[in-house]
Formats: sequence, C-alpha cells, structure tokens
Amino acid sequence: MNMLDSKANATILLVVMLVAGTGAYYLLRDQWQITNQTDTPQSPFTEKTLPLTSVSTMLAAPIAANDSNWAGYIIASDLQNPQANVTGVSASWIIPTVTISSHDTFSAVWIGIGGFFDDTLIQTGTEQDSIGEQIEYYVWYELIPGYSTIIDTIIVSPGDQINASIQLVDSNAYTWSIYIEDVTTGQAFQNDFIYNSSQLSAEWIVERPTINGHLSSLADVGTVSFTNCQVTIGEQSGNISSFPIIQSIMYESVQETGGITQLAAVSSLIDGGSSFYVETSPEAIPELITFWAVSGIMGTVLFAVTLRKIYHTRNNG
Repeated sequence: MNMLDSKANATILLVVMLVAGTGAYYLLRDQWQITNQTDTPQSPFTEKTLPLTSVSTMLAAPIAANDSNWAGYIIASDLQNPQANVTGVSASWIIPTVTISSHDTFSAVWIGIGGFFDDTLIQTGTEQDSIGEQIEYYVWYELIPGYSTIIDTIIVSPGDQINASIQLVDSNAYTWSIYIEDVTTGQAFQNDFIYNSSQLSAEWIVERPTINGHLSSLADVGTVSFTNCQVTIGEQSGNISSFPIIQSIMYESVQETGGITQLAAVSSLIDGGSSFYVETSPEAIPELITFWAVSGIMGTVLFAVTLRKIYHTRNNG
C-alpha cells in the first residue's frame, strides 16, 4: 500500500512538472511571437505605412512600427507630412560582439538621413557578421542607390567606441560630410560627397541587411547601445525626443503560423532622450522550442513508465 502511494505521488509530481513545463514554454513563446498577424517584408527604402494618429499623440510618445529589417528610432519634422529639412545626424555606440552561427548571419549598426519615407538614404556605420563560422567587423558608408563602401583605413574590433556624424555642408551644391571615428584606436575617416537627399528623416538603426537581393538572417549581437544621439531639423537642434518619433521594432514573418516573430527589441529613450539600446535574440525561439519539446517528451515517457509500473504492481500484488 505504501509503495503504491509513493508511486501515485511520483505520478502526480510528473504530471505537475509536465504541465508546468508546457505552460512555461507557451508563456515564453508568446513573449516573442505574435500570432494572427501578417508582416510583409519591405525594402527599407520604400515608404512605410503609418497608423493615423493625432499630432498631440505623435509629439507625446513614439509611434511603434513593425519592420522586417530595421530596429531603432526614426524622427522627422512631421510624421504625416515630413519636410525636407533634416541637415545633420550623429551618435556613438560600442561595436558589439557577434555570436558565431552555424549559418551566415549579418548585422549593420548605422545612422542615416532619408530612406524611411522615400528611396534616398545617406548612411554610415559598422558591420558585424558571422560568415562561414568566422566573424567579420568593419566600417562602411553608403549612398543609395549606390552600394556600400568599406572604409579599409579603419580597423575595428568588438568593444571599440564609434562616433559618427552626417552633416549637410553646402545645400546649394548638395554636399554632405560623412565622419566616422574609432575612438578606441584613434582612426578616423572624413569625406565630402555630392548627394541629392530627400532630407525627410533621420535614423539610428540596427539592421539585418539585404544580401544578394534577399533579407539576411540577423546576427546575434546581444545589446547595442546608442548614445549622444543628436539631430538638426530646420533651425532646431536636439536629441531624439525633441521631434516626432517612430520606434521601429524588427519582426520576421512565420509562414507556419501566419504570425510574426520578434527579432530585436528596442528600449525606451533614456538620458533625456539621447540614448537607447537594441537587443537582438534571433536564436531564442528555436532554443526554447527545442528545450521545452525535449522536456515534454521526457515527462510524457516517464509518466507512461510510472503508470505501467503501478498497473503491473497492482495486478501482481
């Protein structure tokens, strides 16, 4: 009788563990996956669709927008009717460490002007990739529709502090100055470019770039912190919180569920509106699914074995 009671208690314990494991899986999964929604991958250089909102709401808090490849903040003079008057953007960040992946993954950290409401974009930043299980870090600039250009005079490493800025220096001649510096090593790049920008928006972004015409897999870079984010729009200079804001959160379509999975989270603004961070977790979903699936299978097997032993004991008692 005591032996049967012990086995019954063990059975109850296993059932509780199985239910708890299953519940924890769904709880954690729901933090990353939003079902019953669709997200059509977009080029970052095509116009994004914004929800209708009042001017007072736009000025009071960021508008959250789902995007297939951008995570960060975008600002403009007005989110419904932006003016072509963005003349400067700057920021600092620390080059993150990439986690080596079994498949090729990519990430770009950058500042830019244009590109959200239109197909012009002038930008500069750093690249952090895992290719062929090797890690690559480098600095670049890009003037859409041109291709990105690697700045090979600056050699960067994870942990280096980067300062970057883009400034309009001659509006009549469409001349822009791109400056990017590795503060840790003292290496810097500055050059002027002739470029006809829309000047409609300014951005601070972590991106999974388009490779060979297709969106790449996002590299796991952990947390990227943007600091000293400054911008000039018209006659006003300030930080991100000084202007109407869009908070862009990166998602990926999930064909199996018809929903979308979050690839990168974006923090609220801190330091008076001049700083924020982006946290990437592209491997979180598969790891959680594998862990809880294995736990569930093991619990089910143990449960079945225990029931069989109880049945056998009773029949042979």
